This record gives sequence, C-alpha cells and structure tokens, in this order.
Amino acid sequence: MKTTFAFCIALVMTLSLSGQDLFTNLTEKYSGREGFSATNLSRDMFDLYLKKKQVEPDSPVYETLKKLNNILVVSQSDYISGKTDDRAAAAVPEIHNAILAHYKNPSYTLFKTENRMGEDLKVYLKKSGEKVNALALVTASPTRVVLVELTGDIDLANVSDLNKALNIRGLENLDRINSPSGSHTLWRFYSDNNFPLNEDQRMQLQQLEEQMKSMKERGSEEIIIQRRELDERQWKMAERFREMADRYREYADRSREYAERSRELAERYGRHPIILSNPGDTNIVYIIDGKKTDVKTMRKLDPDQISTIEVIKSDKNKPGKKGEIRITTKK
Repeated sequence: MKTTFAFCIALVMTLSLSGQDLFTNLTEKYSGREGFSATNLSRDMFDLYLKKKQVEPDSPVYETLKKLNNILVVSQSDYISGKTDDRAAAAVPEIHNAILAHYKNPSYTLFKTENRMGEDLKVYLKKSGEKVNALALVTASPTRVVLVELTGDIDLANVSDLNKALNIRGLENLDRINSPSGSHTLWRFYSDNNFPLNEDQRMQLQQLEEQMKSMKERGSEEIIIQRRELDERQWKMAERFREMADRYREYADRSREYAERSRELAERYGRHPIILSNPGDTNIVYIIDGKKTDVKTMRKLDPDQISTIEVIKSDKNKPGKKGEIRITTKK
C-alpha cells in the first residue's frame, strides 16, 4: 500500500514538473514579447476562484476543479493594440512548434486533431490505466497560438465547465474537446441556455460565424488578415459578455441578501420591511412623531426604537394627494 501511494505521488509530481518545465521555458524565452500571456494556477489557488465566483459545492465544475492539481495557460498573439507586431508574429510559430515537440513525448496520446479555416487544434492525453492524468489542448492559427494544460484527475465530460468558473483567456477552447468538428467556439459557448443573450447579441454572433464560413473560399493572405480582425472582435465581445455575467451574479447575490434580511426582519418584528424611496422622490411624505422628515433620516432610524408604522397609500384618483409613511417612536 505504501509503495502504491508513493508511486501515485511520484506520478503526480512527474506530470506537474513536465508541464512546469514547458511553462518555465516558454516564459523565460518569450515573456518579453508583446502579446505573450502565461497563467499558472496550482491547487491552493483554486479555492480563491471558487469563492470569488461563488461556485456551489454540489455543482459539476466544483468537483472537476477540486480534482485538478494544476492549470497552465500560455498564449501568444501577433495583433497588438490594433496592429501587427513583427516580433510577436515571429513568436507565434516558434511557440507552436515548441509546444508540439513537447507533447510528442510517447507518454502522451493524440486524442483529437482538427484543422479548419486556417486554425489547427490538437488534444493530447496522458493516462494511467483508465484515468486521465494530464490533458493538453493546443490551438494555433497564423495569428495566435494557445496552450491549455490540466493535470490531476481529469473528467473529460465536465472539463469544459472550467471556463464558466475561471475567467482566464484561453480556457474557452476547452469547449472544443467534446464538440463536433466545425462548430465555432464563441457561438457554442454564448448561445447556450446558461447565458442570456438578447437579439442584437445573437445577431452579432451569427454574423461572425457567417464571416468565418465565407473565408473558406478566399486566399490564405486574406484569411490571415480577416481572421486577425475577427479574433480581436470575438475577444472583445467575450470580455463584455463576461462582465455582464459578473454583473448578473452580483445582482442575484444582492437579491438573495435582501431576501434574507427581509426574512430576518419579518421574524423579529412580525412585519415585512418597507422599501423607502430614493432621495428626491416627491411621491412619498415621511413623518416621524408628527414631524415631516426626509428619507435619509428615516434610513438612520433605529428599528428597535420604532413603536408603530402606518402607511397611507397615494390615491390614484387624487393625483395631488401624496402617500405617507408615519412612524411613532418609543417614548
């Protein structure tokens, strides 16, 4: 038993070191290039992301993340601030070749390969028995290369959910592991039922998809130029959508907090809270102990000092008659 346990530890360390060596080599050589990005997350950092995104313990993504030991993401783009950078452009094929050479190791198996509209995708797996202990996803176009490597106990069925929990550029490519060939990443990710898209946003995504399809009939140089522009537009849209998703979550959190406070107040005072209007609202008159006051004073009132509350609603048939909230404090 001890021997088996020691072997498992050694295996995990070997997997991590293998990815760490590649990560170190690439960052040391290319970190000074414009357009280069590298992220290295270890298990002790996962809890921070889980808390920040408020991922429920019973969700599939929570279980998937808890089983991982490390996440590496490396990317290089040649499109910087609206224009092509020559040094960055030279680094794209260099990094791609270095990554492919690393995963030609016999311990890795090519799980999936796809070449579509100038973009090459490869998925490599490292297995121990029936378990997948390492996964590497490499996507490359003439303008951009991205590596995502996961180590640990990997669940291929749910690994794409990591992109929903971790806001790390590059993880959206995980959605392509189990998807049919020919389906575009951005459209698949944002058109599912987990993200609310309005009609304008759906039209934008459909237009991008149509433009990608039309590029098949064009020359390679034009493909490179237009793909660069489309990539930039896609990432800007993705970032905006992620910001919107964060705002939706914040709103939902505030709604839950308000509901909880309302429940506590109802239990304590035997009545439901009154929602005070915003400052400057002239439709409500606030009165404390017979004296007219403003909403700011009302908000500062200690609930324990309230004896009675009387609400007089405004009369729709009498537009000039304002509603009133009358409070009597304890003497």
